[in-house]
Amino acid sequence: MRKATIILASLFFSFFGLNAQVQTGTAVHYADALNGQRTAFGEVYLMDGYSAAHKSYPLGTIIRVTRLDNNRSVNVRVNDRIAANSRDIVSLSKAAAQQIGLVEAGRSKVRVEKIGYAPANPYAAQDNPYASAPPSSYDYYGGAPNPYENMSPNVTPKGYGAPEAARLPAASYILPPTTFGYGIQLASFKKVEGAVEQIEKLNEAGVENAYIWQKDGNNRVVVASFPDKVSATRYLDAFKRRYKQNGIVVSFD
Repeated sequence: MRKATIILASLFFSFFGLNAQVQTGTAVHYADALNGQRTAFGEVYLMDGYSAAHKSYPLGTIIRVTRLDNNRSVNVRVNDRIAANSRDIVSLSKAAAQQIGLVEAGRSKVRVEKIGYAPANPYAAQDNPYASAPPSSYDYYGGAPNPYENMSPNVTPKGYGAPEAARLPAASYILPPTTFGYGIQLASFKKVEGAVEQIEKLNEAGVENAYIWQKDGNNRVVVASFPDKVSATRYLDAFKRRYKQNGIVVSFD
């Protein structure tokens, strides 16, 4: 019994470790060809902005990425997803990668820290002075100001409001269509507003990897994702113990 408890606890904390305040792993940067493309959250990727893709952090999370070999750091806003099975933990915009010397290195070991939250996108077309400029004119050495440069841990950018008071649009929670593997379905709603409300309650409880899986006309609240059914089932057991809430294992394939 003791051994089983230890295994369940290990699975639970390893999964929620994706949302820990500090992580270590490898970082890469976006290819130039992705400039102007839509991210998993529907925003436009701009190579001269300061953004990042992460496996589990919600849209708007501000993170500090520090290269461990040269101690150079950059603050960026999460607005995209990196593949769940990727060996890397974060992918940086080109401007951000340039700031820590990652463009030249290609891949490097980094430390990732959660330091704040910004529900608004400062690089939206109406606010971005570089939106109409051709990619060849971008200056990666400071052409675009970094609105997160002077942020300290747990400090919310001026004008964005407190994280707990901000309500993100439903699109921010939609499960990326490229998601594969298995998930835990916790609820299903006809109206997307009900799913958003449920996810925000889960976020308040510390569950940040909850999404809206839109399938068969329903908005399903799911925790995602797991590589196989066995790991999803084991996680569900641990989830029931901690949150006293039931769910079912579902496949995204």
